[in-house]
Amino acid sequence: MAAMGASARRRVAGYRRSGQWTDHRIGDLLASRAREHPDRELFAFMGNSVSYGEFNESVMPTAVDLTRSGVVRGDRVLVQLPNCLEALVFQIAAFRIGAVDVPVVPIYREHEMRQILRDSSPAAVVVAAELNGRQPTAEFDSLLGDIDHEPLVRYAVGGRRDGWREPPAGRSDILTNLPEPLGADDPALLLYTSGTTSAPKGALISSQALFAHLRNFKEILSADERTVTLTATPLSHLGGFVSGVVFPAFVGGRSVIMEAWNPDDAVSVIEEQRVTLMMGATVFLADLVERYERGRGAAHRLTTYACAGSAIPGTLIDRANRVGITAVRAYGMTETAGVCAAAAPTDPPDRRRDWDGRVLPGVEIQAVDQHRAALTPGEVGELRIRGPQLLSAYTDPRLTASQLDAAGWFYPGDIGRVDAHGWVQLAGRIKDIVNRGGEKFSTMDIELALLSHPDVEAAAVTAVPHDRLGEAVGAWLIVRDAASWSGPEPLIAHLINKNLARQKIPTIWHVVRVIPTSASGKVQKDGLTDTTDVMTWVTTRGSE
Repeated sequence: MAAMGASARRRVAGYRRSGQWTDHRIGDLLASRAREHPDRELFAFMGNSVSYGEFNESVMPTAVDLTRSGVVRGDRVLVQLPNCLEALVFQIAAFRIGAVDVPVVPIYREHEMRQILRDSSPAAVVVAAELNGRQPTAEFDSLLGDIDHEPLVRYAVGGRRDGWREPPAGRSDILTNLPEPLGADDPALLLYTSGTTSAPKGALISSQALFAHLRNFKEILSADERTVTLTATPLSHLGGFVSGVVFPAFVGGRSVIMEAWNPDDAVSVIEEQRVTLMMGATVFLADLVERYERGRGAAHRLTTYACAGSAIPGTLIDRANRVGITAVRAYGMTETAGVCAAAAPTDPPDRRRDWDGRVLPGVEIQAVDQHRAALTPGEVGELRIRGPQLLSAYTDPRLTASQLDAAGWFYPGDIGRVDAHGWVQLAGRIKDIVNRGGEKFSTMDIELALLSHPDVEAAAVTAVPHDRLGEAVGAWLIVRDAASWSGPEPLIAHLINKNLARQKIPTIWHVVRVIPTSASGKVQKDGLTDTTDVMTWVTTRGSE
């Protein structure tokens, strides 16, 4: 505090007065809730129901084993697992003993993991013995040797390997003096972002920031002990871990966890478990809506879907409303410990349809010009964020210096507007810009316009080389019936009818089977050129 400027001290005092920042520690959350209602169900997973008390007891042997292995407060525990009970146990155990939880999505392979291991220097690593034909334990052995790092302990889940320990089983009968959880303002989470165009970045998140998000999210969604959350995203990811156990524990509710996303199974699970809330990327909502439109889930349907992470067409919000789902748009990222703007289910349909949420309490979001001067409400510019949910820092000081300024503003690289009432509307990414002969524009509105056509199931737009102009617009599409699709002319007409500028009309069209996405559903645009085209067209529209 002594090193803070006067402005920063005033902000911190404001966060405390408003209750955005408290002394609550994430390492105490589960044990506290288990004491309050030990027999209440916390989550259902793989046909098993687990109570608050049972889950808290299952965490203790792991917490003890980590401590006896030499893991101390501030050490890092890296967990890279598919959706399994151990993915939750090890992360909660890390919090309990004051270690830093480092969850990593299982899709990351040697390329990403070499950087993450070197950057995080974990005291403990937890991986699957086998995963989709791979042997992550062998991969880790090789990587750890390459970077010359030796963890205190290695755990293999679901199999054995020399040098690796199986997770502890049963109850801990021998009392051990466990370290205290980290303080509220200490970084308790080290999260590696699944950035759309660059290598993962390590973001440090404190209990204060995480709890600030949980309070805001609970309030905006009116969540309570009756809330039943469906989790289908990876548990080794902020979104899956929070929706699977942290958010339900915070509100005193329960969750239903899926091993992996399967929309047909999801419809059945939602119906059987009376699920009320789901949060995630657009693709999950689109899958549910499509099945509901065909009459599935008549006995009970999902009540609320909080949608973020990728372009969200307004037509999908409308379709969701028609089948009984109140879909709300939200804006956030790893660095804000979740969403920092969101619509409430009670907000007007046009706001939920066309805007990316209202700025949450305590959070500030502004649009600024190229000199980082604040613009008037409604003007489009680079967005910056400040507030109690913000990351403490990146692990790379250079990233911290480039994206966090002395006044406490974080610059995520997004473009958008904020109106006079605090509603946020995204326009794209600074790096996701087409520079067409000196004319620069974002690809996001092109994607949204394409997604509003009934034949388009998914779309991604990016810059492509152009001999004369330098760059032009390229589109990658998944169409609903590729066999009968004869070319882009109907879509070009659709874009013209949407009053899109001629310069924004794609000149190269790819129809593909798959558009690469991250674990959280964000399109990985750097992988688009590696996709296998079903059909390709080159047009002259927009090229002149």
